[in-house]
Amino acid sequence: MSCQEIVSLLTKHNCLDFTKFLDEPTCSKIPVASGGLGDVYSGYLIDKTPLAIKTIRSCHEPGQSARMYHKRAAREIYTWSKCRHPNVLPLIGLAVFHDCLAMISRWEENGSLLQYLSRDPSADRCSMSTSICDGLAYLHENDIVHGDLKGANILISQDGTPMLMDFGNASLLDATLQFTQTNTGPTYSLRWTAPEILAGTSSHSAAGDIYSLGMTILEAFTAQIPYAGRHDYSLIVRVVIEKKVPDRPQDAIPANSIDGDKLWAILNKCWAYDSKDRPTAEAVWNEMKEITTENLKEIKSETEEESGETGEDVD
Repeated sequence: MSCQEIVSLLTKHNCLDFTKFLDEPTCSKIPVASGGLGDVYSGYLIDKTPLAIKTIRSCHEPGQSARMYHKRAAREIYTWSKCRHPNVLPLIGLAVFHDCLAMISRWEENGSLLQYLSRDPSADRCSMSTSICDGLAYLHENDIVHGDLKGANILISQDGTPMLMDFGNASLLDATLQFTQTNTGPTYSLRWTAPEILAGTSSHSAAGDIYSLGMTILEAFTAQIPYAGRHDYSLIVRVVIEKKVPDRPQDAIPANSIDGDKLWAILNKCWAYDSKDRPTAEAVWNEMKEITTENLKEIKSETEEESGETGEDVD
């Protein structure tokens, strides 16, 4: 099944074909971002609407592997096209771009989670994290496994709403790993990946998404990737063999705050080593709704308050 055949098939199921409406001279010649599944280009429609154009890199694989992969891609893309939720990035159509199957979505100027937080450090991390949980709960309710949840796969809309993207690609990620592991290495986002997936004892799953959700919430509160400063592959030993979780960031999740311990407990439940012990996305959402920015502020001791009032140092 060729790229054009997939597009033709999906248009019969009410997916829109944007191939003829892309203003190709204005589309970027090199990717603006790359991931495990493909490359993202910026571009415009002929009416000057800005777009993100994501090609599926494995369309270059030869023979039977490519045909199987394209069939999986068609199923996953169709699933995405039917999703309707404020915290899920809409798929607006398909195209053949650079001889590859491409998924078309809106271009969001605010960029990804960390890009947005770097420009707006005062953003409400609690509200954003709750919205991320809501989006993941919606996917799981519809039997969609995200498979690569992390800050880079969360775009922020013009009004500051987080939207999950690159979801529903779990089977594509597994297929990509099968096709490429002998020469290009794993496509997993190691820092966000559950230990059972890193160990090779499980494929992508809803429980694996929950582990990644915990890492993504941590990312939102710290404005850093998990295990910042550590080498990717050293984390496999730390997570799989030593069964460790990230150190608590006291500046972002202070122990001496009303909600600090509650939030840290939520994250640790997400990171449970045994996948059966992890909560559902809906359960995490319900708990995150109770966490507030105000209640994550550090509570000063009476001595600190008195010192602040008098302007005197306390020995």
